[in-house]
Amino acid sequence: MYNGIKYALRNIRRNKLNAFITIVSLSIAFASVLIIYLYVTQEQSYNSFHAKADNTYRLNYRIIIKDGTTGANHLVNPDLAEYLKDKVPQIENCTPFRIGSMAQLALDDQNLKVKLGIAEQEFFNMFSFELLYGNKDDLLVKPTNIVLTQSLAKKLLGKNAVNTEELIGQPLTFTFLKNTVFTIVGVLKDTPKNSTIDFEALIPYEHEQVFWQSNNSFGNSSLFIELKNNTDKEQAKTQVCENVKLFYKKDIERAQKNNFLQASEKCFEPYCMPIKEGYLDTAVQASYERVGNKTQLSILSIVAILILLIAFSNFVILTLGQSFKKAGEVSIRKSVGGKQIDILKMFLNENSIIILASFIIGVFLSHLFIPVFNQISQGEIYFGLVNMPALITFAFITICLLIFMTSLIPVLIFRKVKPTLNSAKKLLGRKNSGSSQVFVGLQYTLTTILIIATIAISKQTSYLKNKSLGFSDDNIISIDVPYLSESTAVVLRDILKKQPDVINAALTNRNYFDGYSTHSFEVSDYEVINAYTFKADQYFIPTLGISLIEGRNLSEENMNKNDHSIIVNETFVSKMNFDGSPVGQIVDTGSDKFKIIGVVKDYQFLTSREKIEPMILHARNNMDNDYSAVLLKFNPQNIKSVIAAIELGWKEIETKEELKYIFWDKELENRYQSEDRLSKIISYASIIAIIILTMGLFGLTILISAQRINEIGIRKVNGAKVSEVILLLNGDYIKWVFIALIFSCPIAWYFLNQWLQGFAYKTDLSWWIFATAGSIALGIALLTVSFQSWKAATRNPVKALRYE
Repeated sequence: MYNGIKYALRNIRRNKLNAFITIVSLSIAFASVLIIYLYVTQEQSYNSFHAKADNTYRLNYRIIIKDGTTGANHLVNPDLAEYLKDKVPQIENCTPFRIGSMAQLALDDQNLKVKLGIAEQEFFNMFSFELLYGNKDDLLVKPTNIVLTQSLAKKLLGKNAVNTEELIGQPLTFTFLKNTVFTIVGVLKDTPKNSTIDFEALIPYEHEQVFWQSNNSFGNSSLFIELKNNTDKEQAKTQVCENVKLFYKKDIERAQKNNFLQASEKCFEPYCMPIKEGYLDTAVQASYERVGNKTQLSILSIVAILILLIAFSNFVILTLGQSFKKAGEVSIRKSVGGKQIDILKMFLNENSIIILASFIIGVFLSHLFIPVFNQISQGEIYFGLVNMPALITFAFITICLLIFMTSLIPVLIFRKVKPTLNSAKKLLGRKNSGSSQVFVGLQYTLTTILIIATIAISKQTSYLKNKSLGFSDDNIISIDVPYLSESTAVVLRDILKKQPDVINAALTNRNYFDGYSTHSFEVSDYEVINAYTFKADQYFIPTLGISLIEGRNLSEENMNKNDHSIIVNETFVSKMNFDGSPVGQIVDTGSDKFKIIGVVKDYQFLTSREKIEPMILHARNNMDNDYSAVLLKFNPQNIKSVIAAIELGWKEIETKEELKYIFWDKELENRYQSEDRLSKIISYASIIAIIILTMGLFGLTILISAQRINEIGIRKVNGAKVSEVILLLNGDYIKWVFIALIFSCPIAWYFLNQWLQGFAYKTDLSWWIFATAGSIALGIALLTVSFQSWKAATRNPVKALRYE
């Protein structure tokens, strides 16, 4: 064993350049794979810290609308909790949960916005949120109980507070519940980073009616269900779903009668989603949840595998290149009775040292690169969430596989070497190895796929960001006013409109970043459509430069609770199938009628991932929520005076609310963060792949040049030109670039085409994307190998042939 390691170290020292290239490329690959592994496993660990996670589910349901459109939701009637506990004996605990929208504590100096959860006492029996102070049996028992997280407790006491226990028994009041004084009965440790349920305070469910209510037909709360141990889970879940359908039987029939749901048995299908899957379940996302990106995780995993494969191919290529030098040694070992296992051990020793050294360096590099990855992914790797046993197992299996595979491949090639010198010379005399060329082709193919993906994803992201929205988002500031009364919001708007550098100002209840409201409109006796509804004033359309193509704008007269005037978009008109002009037409929601006074050109109020849907604008003050934003169109030449005017106007309305505003164009661009992240991740992966590929080609070129030095010398003596020798040496690499393109283009096209199907508006996978990727791959090959080829071609042939 000792002699084997000593011999391996001597071989490594003898081939320093080869070892350096291999270790550097493998270290970079290991660092990349480790970072991605940590991130992916962390993202998959959400909610696993709950002791009862394997038995806990959230009730979701799928629906089929009249026109065949499918959807999914989690909002249900909170009364369903008691109903299911009575009907399904396998249920251990069941509680509704929701968020108190726009909740804020009424403090002396300034109101404090909080993430408020509303739940039953059973919530603490189901979930493992750590209680620091208080009695678990007393939490949320009384209607005036409130439980805080440690971070909120410190906000109330001051940032430097140490003992938050002194808050137990202290009173708190909400701005929306000024007549109710809550008593703090518990302080929880902050919700773990890998918890989907995120809150800062909890109050009893009795108060849920005070907060904003969803117009969802089936309710406004999540429902969490815990099944008893040792029960047949599938049977219990089936029983739960059957009883949910019974509970909603009349509601389903009413929705079918009103032409909202399809007239089929499967128009409403409940299902129990394990809470461990909630973080990555993109079909249903709750407002209180931290959510992940399943597609991004899948792509990251693929990227890690590609990088590792490229580095593995690199190692194999260089190992094979060096191995042919050992053909004579292998022949001698066989001639003195050496077996295949002895040959394998020879390679195992050397490869083990190189791979283990690479892994150790890779661990160090991963620690250095994690901040860079956090910035690119706009996420964070938390070391407290790392599952060390799983990480060690993953590293051990990966290292063992790499060592074994890189050692086995040359052994398989040398199995045909007979214990004779001629056999060894024959193998050594080969111009190249078919095996090494296969791995060169694999490297090019994988790298070209990454390059194509980089170009295509960047192109799509740029398209989404620069696509015309149908309105002007330049030089717009959005000021948050959700806590102001409607009259105060109007006063603020009018103050700002008078400022010289403010071109226009408007009020709306949605700024396109924080949710939407919808209403159903009857098309006929058997069909309805869903339309997005936005509350806006008479300045909204001119402020955003929206094109009014028919009818008139909203006016001051429309801003009362009895007004039934609406403005609709072109898609709404096309879906309603009006006879004649839509202006003056009456549309019906089933409970109310509205008159169309104008039509605007379609504009992108959703993201450019989605197609433009039917939309209405209204100004009545008892439909939807109050105003949530003042939109300011300003003169960009005097931005400082505009900000000063906003701050002055905020002081004039004398509010305890905190002033918050955003520049709209930047915020609209941020709607495509997931595409931006993906584009950056693939770009960095391509750079890493190119670095590894370049280093491998550089090392391989040196080896091949050394192996063919006599051939080059003979050719030059016989009159070969330098350009001919360079072309000879470069020919194989150029060939493999084109072969790689043949394989990589259809593979990349298929997966990118699948990815693009998720966008309503998308660019084409143009031919130039693949041509550009091929040109880059060819350029990498030529730049990497041409210098070494030129050195070999210009070497004096006498030096190569003087000993022949």
